Amino acid sequence: MKKICVLLIACCLPAAAQAPASAVENIKLSGDMDFWSRFSFRPVKFERPTALKWIHGPKPRPAAPKLQDAGPIVGRIKLAAQLDRHRDLINRVLGNSAWNISVAGDPGFKNIFFTFQQGEKLVVRPVGDPKRLRSAQGVDVEIEPGLTYNFKVKITIWDPIRGSKVLITPAKGTKGPRYDDLKTGALLDAAKARSYVFNSNGIEYWTLYGTDVDPATNSLKDSRSFLFLHENGMNTQAWQLAESTLPVDQPVVVAFGDANFVLTRTAAGELLIQDAQ
Repeated sequence: MKKICVLLIACCLPAAAQAPASAVENIKLSGDMDFWSRFSFRPVKFERPTALKWIHGPKPRPAAPKLQDAGPIVGRIKLAAQLDRHRDLINRVLGNSAWNISVAGDPGFKNIFFTFQQGEKLVVRPVGDPKRLRSAQGVDVEIEPGLTYNFKVKITIWDPIRGSKVLITPAKGTKGPRYDDLKTGALLDAAKARSYVFNSNGIEYWTLYGTDVDPATNSLKDSRSFLFLHENGMNTQAWQLAESTLPVDQPVVVAFGDANFVLTRTAAGELLIQDAQ
């Protein structure tokens, strides 16, 4: 079974709700249909090429090809500049002060977290089961003592990817503004604006690069991961890749669905993205 994607916009793009009886006849959404099965999170499959030949098997060979064995460069990411650029995915006043709000994941993206930032101050809070975001109760998040907000997603079945709304409401006695006008399309646009965007064969991919979270401590780890996204309506997909799977200066072949790329993390601090020939 395909693994569910639960990072970044996954926090705000939950399962499509069951269509009401009055819905148009050709719109059939069963109560068990889960939007996450469409927006699927897929670990990247990778192997190192040798002289343009794919190496099959669970372990790649230690020898790596020369860069000229790959296709044209379609992307060049300066990693230090790209790291955690999505920390300010949105900015909202919570309580009586402004916070940058975003999301992060643990190294395997098995758990997702809200992040709240003010200057050098960073608060990391677990989301728990992301399906709770679309429940009637939503998810209460205590940012700090006396400051708790509820996060909830209201699904629009006609356009769940871009037309759904994220509701942010003060909870448990917190006094402050509430928000009911944030659409998931705006979150996607914000994610793209903070991504490195590249194109290959007419298909657009977004690349986010973030610091991992330790789920045992709700604090940042000394490891990082990439998230590659392709927006395509209900067929939107994302692929996670741990930085540690890319040995320095050794090209690695990865597959994003049917598309293959050669990725090289260089000693100069860049990620080169090439079409795989």
